[in-house]
Amino acid sequence: MIGVKVVSIQNRILKEPELFFKNGNSLIHPKVGLMKYGPYGGITEGQEKIKAGVISTYEYYEKLKWWLKKLESPIEGKDVSGSKIRSIQFPGLSEESPIGFELEIQNDAVELISKEKLNEALGEKSRKERIKNIFELYEGKFSNLSMVHSPDIVLLPIDERIINKCSDPRNKHDMIKYERRSFDKSKYYFNPPFFDFHNALKVVSADYGMTTQLIKPKTLDFSDDLQHPSTIAWNFSVGIYYKGTGYPWKLADIDENTCYVGISFYQDISEHKKNLRTALAHVYLKTGESQIIRGKSFTWDESDNRSPVVPKDHAAVIMNKVISLYKEQKNKNPSRIVVHKSSPFNEEEINGFNRACSDIELADYVHISTNTQVQGYMKGHNYPVVRGTMFGKKNRYYLYTTGYVPCLDTYPGATVPNPIVVRLARNDTTPYKIGRDILALTKLDWNTADFCKRRPVTISVSKKVGDILAEMKLRGIENPPEGYMYYM
Repeated sequence: MIGVKVVSIQNRILKEPELFFKNGNSLIHPKVGLMKYGPYGGITEGQEKIKAGVISTYEYYEKLKWWLKKLESPIEGKDVSGSKIRSIQFPGLSEESPIGFELEIQNDAVELISKEKLNEALGEKSRKERIKNIFELYEGKFSNLSMVHSPDIVLLPIDERIINKCSDPRNKHDMIKYERRSFDKSKYYFNPPFFDFHNALKVVSADYGMTTQLIKPKTLDFSDDLQHPSTIAWNFSVGIYYKGTGYPWKLADIDENTCYVGISFYQDISEHKKNLRTALAHVYLKTGESQIIRGKSFTWDESDNRSPVVPKDHAAVIMNKVISLYKEQKNKNPSRIVVHKSSPFNEEEINGFNRACSDIELADYVHISTNTQVQGYMKGHNYPVVRGTMFGKKNRYYLYTTGYVPCLDTYPGATVPNPIVVRLARNDTTPYKIGRDILALTKLDWNTADFCKRRPVTISVSKKVGDILAEMKLRGIENPPEGYMYYM
């Protein structure tokens, strides 16, 4: 077989991380844990009803109410023919269901967009003008809502007419973008009001201290183009619970004295400099906090094909902010800091992080890459490599974060699983300790109730968060909210 090298390796299979649910009960599967024990809770103790506001047209407000009524009843899971995948039905969104909470629309927290206003906004010939007008309608509704109400979350069912009139017909997806971000200095002869409609709504709602959930027309129709209805219901419920009241689950297998940090970058385009980059830190603690810290902007030479790196002084500043955030919440420094990055570390970054971590006992700097040509097979077995399999040497390891899950007796995936590459720029603990942390953090994405994701949450959501932070900077918001719930 040309170009293929077959080798036999020694490996270690890491234990599947457990999750905590209500009353400290633990299980490894998010859906089973929620069904058996209920969500962990934590932000608003004892709250079983999440109070929702709505901004929508009347037609889609009615569709939303119909859709939420459907979610109150169980929805059968999808049968996967010829597979051992165990579909778990959605139990229903109500206080009486196993997951034990419901979503209640507050009638006096509903802001409706009239047909007249909608037609006027969508009547412009220019697609950009239509987008701008629609955004201004929503911005006004958020302002109205903020004056008299404080819902736990605001639901935004998007009218199909807005999608049809504002999305780019050249794009297969129904995304609404005012302008694509670019570092081409000649491109922006004016300052765009925003770049992405979805992200701009996140920005204006966060500015009013509100969390939101956008819901597209196809979701309300349980369209076959999307996921199975039970999957849609599970994912919606988990996200709503986190944004509205508490933690669906927590990790059982990470140390409470450890601070986990994902470092990434986003484009920070201003009027005068088009080649700015800004570092962001996504911070996770065992207590459940998931918070965002924005670093300082710096100029990055776009002729350099390397991935951006944090200048030494900036690296020290952003890590000092991370440590200060931990200390504010725990009244002490962390005993260990773990830094995940999707691009390689360089010496300047390492020196900056080391300077800030001089009083921290243990530090691990980990470059995580999903680009690998390695494929593994279990000798003597007809199933894929087991999730948690880890092998390698020195500072380079391979870790299967997806794969065959023995306790499920199946591989919950459609293609051959590939490992991620784990490169250690600094490790004061063992590679396998670092691998167990990564494995645990693949189960902490509250956008989904899936068993796990391929990448740890420290880096998997960084692009979405960065794009929203860029919109905040464009709108002059200098102190963005720290809670991750505002960016979901």
